[in-house]
Amino acid sequence: MSENYSPIRMNKTDYSDLVKPYEEEAYKALSDFVGINSILDEKTASKTAPFGQGVENALDYTAELGKALGFAVDRCDNYITELTYGQGDKVFDIYAHADTVPVNEKNWTKNPFALTRAGDVMYGRGTNDDKGPGIACLFAVKALMDKGKLGGYKLRFLFGGNEENGSLGLKHYFEVLKKGYPTLGISPDADYPLIYAEKSIYSYKASYSFHDDRLSSFSWGDALNIVLDEATAEIKESKDKVDALLSSYLKENEGLSGSFDGKKLFIKGVSAHGSLPWEGKNAGLHMLNFLGILWDIPLLRTIAKDYISGRGETFGGDFRDEYFDGCSYNVGAVSYDGSKLALSVNDRFPVSIKESQVLSAVKENTKADVVSLGGSDGFVFDPKSDLVQILLSSYQKETGDMDSRPFAIGGGTYARESKNSVAFGAAFPGRSMRMHGDDEFFPYSDFVANMAIYAHAIDRISEYLRTGKAIL
Repeated sequence: MSENYSPIRMNKTDYSDLVKPYEEEAYKALSDFVGINSILDEKTASKTAPFGQGVENALDYTAELGKALGFAVDRCDNYITELTYGQGDKVFDIYAHADTVPVNEKNWTKNPFALTRAGDVMYGRGTNDDKGPGIACLFAVKALMDKGKLGGYKLRFLFGGNEENGSLGLKHYFEVLKKGYPTLGISPDADYPLIYAEKSIYSYKASYSFHDDRLSSFSWGDALNIVLDEATAEIKESKDKVDALLSSYLKENEGLSGSFDGKKLFIKGVSAHGSLPWEGKNAGLHMLNFLGILWDIPLLRTIAKDYISGRGETFGGDFRDEYFDGCSYNVGAVSYDGSKLALSVNDRFPVSIKESQVLSAVKENTKADVVSLGGSDGFVFDPKSDLVQILLSSYQKETGDMDSRPFAIGGGTYARESKNSVAFGAAFPGRSMRMHGDDEFFPYSDFVANMAIYAHAIDRISEYLRTGKAIL
């Protein structure tokens, strides 16, 4: 498969030379890591494997890898793998995660749990989010360790086991184990040049009274932070009528596909990250809209209209402020039990807005009963701070990119679960690597480029923690 990107042009620096001897070992580690299915599995969850056996296997792997690389290891009640190096009153944290989102294997052209390389492209679940960036950063640290460039503070490299489903690992680390927040921290789990602000992320369930004998009960969707990309409904309707409308509907909605066998109606959409629902095609919403047109049911068409843009403008939910240019509303799950239609919505909004304001807009301007499913508040980190300037300068000197600027996002990273921390890399500007989607990939050239950038930035942060001076 040919992917639409150009390899990043990097400067030749001391740091690119520093990490080069570690590239092969890092690639082998990533191959082993991607080969572990580390999706949350509640069926195998236990006290010793709180997120299921697959995640536990991945965390065990990071522990063994860290030990082999020379770190002290603490498994932290099996919620986190903590790798530490050095001692001191000041603490520098790096947050990566070993868990991944689910896969729909029939939609992958490659084995999602085997690192498959085609030229410069590495395919596999987690290559981009977040196993690839995590391993690149870990080996950057290893290169610095071997050259004696760390020390004078305590470095903690944390691999979490539940970033994709509530960040319970990091919450356990800070709130139960009382490990203490860092002096500074970064998470290699977002975009370059860096993220200084993240939206608040919550979820809610919107329920509607609804009954139609022509429609059987259903349940669609696996995760709220992924655009729902498949929906199947068992309906009572003539095949000719459905086929005629379906043909025209699919032509009018590019990117969708579907079929009807006389009993089951199937619609295939396009998956995308839940923070950017407009980049996908929500099969569940299109199914509701299609049935609303087919049977002239205004409620179904209204629901689709409210959420299909993903921005909340139809019900007054498109809040914005000086840091964030809007909100996102991703319908990740839809269910119908014969009397109630329910949507589970992942909503992301500016830090200055309260969840109660969002829920009020939904309640007052839709016909739904709304119940909060909880979430977490976002943050704004001072873009003029020493940490931001060190990271930006390190990125610029390795890449030569002087145009890209730090920005705010709707996605959530581990930085929001800590303090004094920001997300730094690993996706270069303009990259779209199907994070959370089918055939997720990460360019090998990006992988090794990240090693150099992280080595540069961590070396500069180390010097700052030792001396208090920001070298830019």
